[in-house]
Amino acid sequence: MADAVRPPAWVVACALCITGQVAAQTSDPVAAPTRDLDTLRVTATVLPTVPADASHSITVLGPQQLDAWRGRSVAELLAAQAGLVVDRSARGGGYGALYLRGADASHVVVLVDGVRQNDPLSSRGSAVDLNTLSLERIERIEIVRGSASVAHAEAIAGLIHLHTRRAATGATVGVAIGGDGLRAVQAGLSGTDWSLSASDREDGDGRRGFQGVRAFDAAWERELAAALSLRAAFGYSDSEGRGFPDDSGGPRYAVLRDLDERHATVRQFSLQARYRPAVGTIEVQWARFAREGGEDAPGVAGGMRDPFGLPALAAHTDYLRDELQASWRGPIGDAGEFGAGLLHQRERGRYNGRIDYGFFQSPVGFAMQRSTDAAFAELRWRHGAWTAQGGLRHERHRDADADGDSAVQPMLSLQRRVGTSDAHWGAAVSRSARPPSFYALGHPLVGNPGLRTERAAHRELYYATAEDVTWPSRITLFSARYRDLVDFDGGPPPQLVNRARIESDGVEWRSTHRFDTDWRLGLDGTWMRVRDPVGDIVLRHRPRLQVGTDLALPLGQQSELSLRLHYLARRFDSSIPTGDRWLASATTLDLSLRQRWGPATLLVMLDDVTDTRGEEVIGLDTPGRRLRLSLHWELQ
Repeated sequence: MADAVRPPAWVVACALCITGQVAAQTSDPVAAPTRDLDTLRVTATVLPTVPADASHSITVLGPQQLDAWRGRSVAELLAAQAGLVVDRSARGGGYGALYLRGADASHVVVLVDGVRQNDPLSSRGSAVDLNTLSLERIERIEIVRGSASVAHAEAIAGLIHLHTRRAATGATVGVAIGGDGLRAVQAGLSGTDWSLSASDREDGDGRRGFQGVRAFDAAWERELAAALSLRAAFGYSDSEGRGFPDDSGGPRYAVLRDLDERHATVRQFSLQARYRPAVGTIEVQWARFAREGGEDAPGVAGGMRDPFGLPALAAHTDYLRDELQASWRGPIGDAGEFGAGLLHQRERGRYNGRIDYGFFQSPVGFAMQRSTDAAFAELRWRHGAWTAQGGLRHERHRDADADGDSAVQPMLSLQRRVGTSDAHWGAAVSRSARPPSFYALGHPLVGNPGLRTERAAHRELYYATAEDVTWPSRITLFSARYRDLVDFDGGPPPQLVNRARIESDGVEWRSTHRFDTDWRLGLDGTWMRVRDPVGDIVLRHRPRLQVGTDLALPLGQQSELSLRLHYLARRFDSSIPTGDRWLASATTLDLSLRQRWGPATLLVMLDDVTDTRGEEVIGLDTPGRRLRLSLHWELQ
């Protein structure tokens, strides 16, 4: 397979620009301030909200939280959050799939600057490979658990929104190195109404696995008039990965030792206009997402679970999505807010590949198109201590070779303040749906054009204290029911069918405390029970318990020591050579020391201090202890 395109010219050019900017800054060592990323508005709902007031569980990781993770991957960062499980890290070189609230990885929508990254040509049902995303380009991450908004219908388990860096006028540059071949470079340059950012990251020893990601982002934003603003953004990323194939047994058990090779090139462009008339705000956005990918898989030899194994596969995919969305939101009297919008989306995808059975090769190819039209609305109303919010979305899909399918998706929440404090409790119910992926519908060997829409229903009940108490806390009870999920039937003939059901029930909690010494302690966790009520099948990568503890210890005005303790309970997995097995629980401790000198920040990080040697998946050990060093400059 040809190497993925790796254009380093723009990285060098951006670094040269920053070098010139650094040379000019000799008198003012103060770091450039960071522009707020619209902190009031998170992706949980159509209407603006803050995480503390949202009816669903939301975690926002800002620049301060992300600083200690410089050099690590998006997959590793998200795997450290309570309730999120990622099966493969970047160092393992495999597909980093995210599991949230018991659902499959394809049921989580991932956005970068508002543009969806999910690819329906993936054999994993439009799941996003988190290892192909660069953390160096990210300034804020929003994690929305559950189906919280009628604006993002396909997020039937949750949503991850990554916002790229948008520094104020000035320049940034950073480097990171570490064990297992870690090397990362990031550079950024911005003016009054424009910004450029580039990053290059490699991780892995090349024997067990390797992941390389390069990314470039550019944005321009301007107030054209007193009430009209325009923003244009472009993003490019190029990734390549090598690792032992899924179900192969990894470095420990795999019979065939050739690595699976994957590459992908992603381009996205968005243009957003925001107009503020006398009442409310009108937004119109057009976005294009294009992904070209390839995979060269060596196959998996037969073993305990499957005597025939998996044949070798080579495939190339080409996917394009255009999306146009218009919305209006504004007040209704003194107590209400209303928002409504329309969406039109067109998707086109092509898959070309061949399967090598050893004694003959079988070509596999298909092409699909889909258009989606949707109308959605949300209403929030406050009366005294009560707040009610409801939403409704009507969506219709039309495939080129199939009859159209429609879905109505409601959402309702009720909240109440307790006494005169800001403590509050709330309850929410919602329904959501997502159409089958192109791969599931169109693949000539296992695809099924008669597949129905996958559906989910969520219920939540929470209590949250006021933010100014000694221990601000939030506890959430949730119940999710997924039905008509796409599953594989061995046949004959082998085919994807609607038969899987999942029931997920659990509790999520988080609490923080600031001591008189200015130490900061954070506690979070998730207990969850996931089951298949029909086939009583044990599902992979669904641990019952996750617990995390963060402790930040200031060491003077310019230094801080941070510790992160994370417990992950045992989880079920399977591979062809070994059959089914439970992976042991794991407790990891990460440590970081941050030292600041004017515009420069040095990070010394030790991952997995105790050198825990568990397994990510069967036969692939967790990365273990690693030292990382990061140096970052911010200049006006």
